[in-house]
Amino acid sequence: MFRRFYAPITLCVAALVSALLYSVFLRVPNDEWLGPIQRILYFHVGSALAAYVAIFAVFVGALVHLATREPWCDALMEAGGELALLFCSIVLATGMIWGYTAWNTPFSFEPRLVTFLLLWFIFLSFNLLRIFGDRTRLANHSAVLGIIGTLTVPLVIYSIDFTQVQLHPKVIGKGGVKDPLMSETLRFGMITLILFQLFLLWFRTKIALLHKRLDERGDHD
Repeated sequence: MFRRFYAPITLCVAALVSALLYSVFLRVPNDEWLGPIQRILYFHVGSALAAYVAIFAVFVGALVHLATREPWCDALMEAGGELALLFCSIVLATGMIWGYTAWNTPFSFEPRLVTFLLLWFIFLSFNLLRIFGDRTRLANHSAVLGIIGTLTVPLVIYSIDFTQVQLHPKVIGKGGVKDPLMSETLRFGMITLILFQLFLLWFRTKIALLHKRLDERGDHD
């Protein structure tokens, strides 16, 4: 039913991503303090939000699976878990590049960074479970681990209140995002990367469902 929308949706997402790349690399000026490395910010923040949306998808799939055992729930957990790990990895990679330039260290043991690293390890474990876990219990185990990962997200978000020693606010404050064009691009990057993640989530969930149907047919044969 949705096949006729594949091409238009794909073109819209491609146009948004292209517009973001154009804005980041050709429109936005260099930061006075950090120079061109500040452009990482437009991908770093949006990727974090995209990761949270993917994790929320895992959470929804986990809860509905535990209640109904519907096949699409496990497919959604599988897709969401992969994308959560992908975007968390992007956040960590861009954060390390930023940190090395801004603070002369790729990683600082402050609450937000440590809790986000914990989140990354949880979804790394989630994906390893999907690969090597027992197929008969895979969905249930994935649901439990996915819920644990989701409960870690508020800890990441509010961990900045645990201590006054924080690097992020100082850099953002001095970095020039008060510039209207920078603020506009930052917001556009957040929206674009969330929509891009939702597109990937939708597409990957459909692939996971197809795999499940093929496996079921193979078992019956």
